[in-house]
Amino acid sequence: MSILFMITLLISSQTSEQDQWVKLGEAEISWGYKTPYRINLMAPKGVHNIEDIRNGMQIIQFDLEWLAPHTSKEQVADHFRQLINEQLDGPESIKFNKTILNKLVKKLPEANRYDRWQFIYSPDSGTEINIAGVKVHMMIGSEINRALHHAWMYRDPVTTSKLLTRLLKLGK
Repeated sequence: MSILFMITLLISSQTSEQDQWVKLGEAEISWGYKTPYRINLMAPKGVHNIEDIRNGMQIIQFDLEWLAPHTSKEQVADHFRQLINEQLDGPESIKFNKTILNKLVKKLPEANRYDRWQFIYSPDSGTEINIAGVKVHMMIGSEINRALHHAWMYRDPVTTSKLLTRLLKLGK
């Protein structure tokens, strides 16, 4: 009985740790002259391996804080299509992931200033999308999830360093 209790305790402590996120850094995402949202990179409390985060081997959260007064559903859909398609490996990969991407953009609403969206990336189970604290979609597929991870994490060297500011300062 004590082994079962210890396993239950271990699982519950891991679950509660992932409910507590630590901000690692932030960057503003621009569309030319317009800055529609700020992205905050979050990791579960106590889990901060910079190489695992960079390589997409750790659970992380991309927390989007919308800054623009209004972004239409069409603009949101176009942005996410472009964001992900630019990271996929050519026309064949885009065609293969088209259905998954279309399901995602259909679930995304318009965005208004101060809206908060969370993209919880897991290398094993995919990306859970929460809007205003409510799960709206689960994106499954390693290639498309890796594309979304890379689109934000490796947008450019400045964005990467801003997202990882806390870890870079610690020298991890």
